[in-house]
Amino acid sequence: MTVEIEHGVVDFDESVGQWLRQYKAAQEEAKKWSEIADVARSHLEAAMGDAELAMYQNRPVIRWTRVESKRFDTKRAREILPEQVIEALETVSISRRFTIVEHE
Repeated sequence: MTVEIEHGVVDFDESVGQWLRQYKAAQEEAKKWSEIADVARSHLEAAMGDAELAMYQNRPVIRWTRVESKRFDTKRAREILPEQVIEALETVSISRRFTIVEHE
């Protein structure tokens, strides 16, 4: 059971603490495998060079796809547009960030 010890602060019991430990362990494993995947990808990219398609055992296995996107340059807009226009176009959004607190 989770107990609220003051407004906005809860104290986890052992059952929730187990989920916390599992989450931390899974995050560590994901980080490890992400690093391995990054190394493998860099070797694959180097082997492909400028090719758009890579084959393995006569089957396509990797494809580079050209993607074009347009982005709004807010830094440049702030340099060009008057402050009133920037303020009129800005919107504020509120979200919550999930962060595991690390103890030293």
